[in-house]
Amino acid sequence: MGLGKWATALVVTLSLAPAWSAEFSYDFVACSHGTQRMLESGPELVAFGSESWGIVASSTTKDWENATTRCVGYLRIVGGKPVGKGVCRWVQATGDTAIGEWEMPAAGENTWTWLGGTGKLAGIRGGGTFQTVTRAKAVEPGTGQSCRRDWGKYTLP
Repeated sequence: MGLGKWATALVVTLSLAPAWSAEFSYDFVACSHGTQRMLESGPELVAFGSESWGIVASSTTKDWENATTRCVGYLRIVGGKPVGKGVCRWVQATGDTAIGEWEMPAAGENTWTWLGGTGKLAGIRGGGTFQTVTRAKAVEPGTGQSCRRDWGKYTLP
């Protein structure tokens, strides 16, 4: 086989190889301000929609320092425990964005799933968990201020 055929075979082999991806860890605390719109408030069920805006206050991961976020979702209080689901858009200081979905199940650990992104976050996949670390008294009715810790892993193509 001549050199040209070897080069062609190498190109074909490389194009059939699986895409390489890199795995990253993240761990940060984000603080946010949000609004809640009550749908139902009774002794057996409390249900409301929520929207919040926030910023990463501290991060062990440089890429997530000063990232901002906007989230929308819903919550219901069942037996004193919040249960809900929603989506968030994250914007890193570089302008790259990522979208993900959060869930607070009735039983088990809160989950976060990365769904997609732009720029260097295009193709992001993976996820982790989150937990509220502090919740402050509302500045005015229908609002809330809190900080939460997010941590996990994601891959990029």
